Amino acid sequence: MNSEPESAFPSYQVGTFALVRHQDDVLLVRPYQLLLPGGPQSLPGALVDIQHSGLGVVETALRRLLLSQLSISVSEFWLVGSHTLRTPGPDGQAVPRLNLIFGTDYCSGILNPQPLGFKSAIWVPRSQLMERVPEWLSAALFELEKVVPPPAREAAASRPAVTARFPWRR
Repeated sequence: MNSEPESAFPSYQVGTFALVRHQDDVLLVRPYQLLLPGGPQSLPGALVDIQHSGLGVVETALRRLLLSQLSISVSEFWLVGSHTLRTPGPDGQAVPRLNLIFGTDYCSGILNPQPLGFKSAIWVPRSQLMERVPEWLSAALFELEKVVPPPAREAAASRPAVTARFPWRR
């Protein structure tokens, strides 16, 4: 038996964020509450509810957030970055946080940020993000390109789509 009393607040936090890519653009959001360091632009994401952990897969919660808060759907997730930081807790003590960044590709939907979650959301060309971005974002962008390099994406996109119900009949 553990004789230590359980705290009402977790001793650590875990944040999950999506680095969404569409062709050569990256999705950036302006949330009301900044969860990532580095300025007003951020990635969509949320803190994991540690008190109720085990109730769902983290990737599923992130996918639901993207659909409900931004009206977009995405492909599979790849872990492309992580970093730690300390944030002020509710009692004034610093709380350690582990942020996990999952890279993914945009699939469908019209970007429509919901006003309860974000001030704005925009697609930014990757070339504009190479300067003056936080190190964690630069590293995640680099890692995402290693996981799914651009030539593989372009080759998949250039394949003709089969539109006939029975493609072997002409």
